[in-house]
Amino acid sequence: MRKYIGKYILLLVIFLALGIAAFMFVTSSQNRTEGQRHTLMNRVAGDLSSKGLSDVDAELDALVSSNDWEAEYGRNNVPSDIRFIKAENVSGPYSNLLNGNSVWSLSEDGEIKGFLVFSFKDDHAAMTIVICEILIAACFIVSVLFFVYIDCKVIMPFNRLSDYPERIARNENADALPESKNRYFGRYIWGMNMLRDRLSGDTRKLRQLEKEQLTLVSTIAHGIKTPVANIKLYSEAIKSGLYREDGIPDAKDAEVAEKITKNADDITGLVKDLLDSASKGVVVFEPSVEAFYLTEIEDFIKREYDNRLSVLRIPYKIETKSRVMINSDKSGITRILTQLMENAIKYGDGRGITITVDKTEDGYIFSVRDTGSRIPDSEMPYVFNSFWRGSNAADVEGNGLGLYEASFIARKLGGDIEVRYLEETEETEFEVFLPL
Repeated sequence: MRKYIGKYILLLVIFLALGIAAFMFVTSSQNRTEGQRHTLMNRVAGDLSSKGLSDVDAELDALVSSNDWEAEYGRNNVPSDIRFIKAENVSGPYSNLLNGNSVWSLSEDGEIKGFLVFSFKDDHAAMTIVICEILIAACFIVSVLFFVYIDCKVIMPFNRLSDYPERIARNENADALPESKNRYFGRYIWGMNMLRDRLSGDTRKLRQLEKEQLTLVSTIAHGIKTPVANIKLYSEAIKSGLYREDGIPDAKDAEVAEKITKNADDITGLVKDLLDSASKGVVVFEPSVEAFYLTEIEDFIKREYDNRLSVLRIPYKIETKSRVMINSDKSGITRILTQLMENAIKYGDGRGITITVDKTEDGYIFSVRDTGSRIPDSEMPYVFNSFWRGSNAADVEGNGLGLYEASFIARKLGGDIEVRYLEETEETEFEVFLPL
């Protein structure tokens, strides 16, 4: 949520600037209005004083009728009424003459003879400022509510979904997205789940075909090994002269036998390359090293498995003992841990799963421990072989590639993975080591 705060701070700054601009604009307009009015009043008072104060009312009428002040000063700056009040008609303080109007004194020979009272239309500058500020505040609130709605209903759900297509494209294990009635993403989630199911089905078929292909290759390769070994034995016998009546080796026979042995070795090498090539094609992974914090692995596990394990009622805990930065392939590490977590869920007894992330002097340790179906000691050396499934997996769906993939990626990252049974806690532990 922190990354969204900057937007709201910027929005607040923009509307504050608009409020200040509106206040300054209305205030400056009011100042210009008052300046124009004072200029007009000063002019009227000056004109009357220059003509004498014997008949102010007549002079004032003539002055008003002979000038087009509206065109010169603006309609709002022209007084609606101008009255002259003689000084002897004023009782009490002169300020009583104001009553919301403007008063200008007229003097003659240093003595105040009377007052000009200018009446102007009501000025709503203060009300204009209040209305403008209220409108700007209302727009700010509406804008904040709009962006909050967009963030909650569109941006945040999209960010949570954005890496899902990439994960299923990489053939990583991914749970189905929870169904939603969100009108923006409901159909998208439905479509992504359909795509996931389709890809999962195609992947299972592809894995089965790969398994059958590798089985065929292995069968042929192992079938070739025995005849090739026999051919090498026969060639050695020929070299030794075993088939000659005198039992003495012949140089020409030895030369031919040497060629037979060489061709047999070539066939053995080709068979080995064929088996290696068939096995390596099962898992595709090329490391892409980047710097990230170990806590990001913890965040990944929580994001992927919190809801799922809660539904399955399997308790789990993550022990991140070090929060340093690591240079490695985050996607590769998460693929390894995903395979180990999937195995812990499938083969565990549901009593609990423990994930540990730590750093040692030599490297980084990632381990997954669970209680449940134990792997027999006699099968431990084979658990990371491709398409191998243990005796404890007879009733569990799988293709025998998960641990092979985890081991393959760990080796690609320069590390290794091992499995052990902890007698004291009755847990099976898979531990991944990656060097510094």
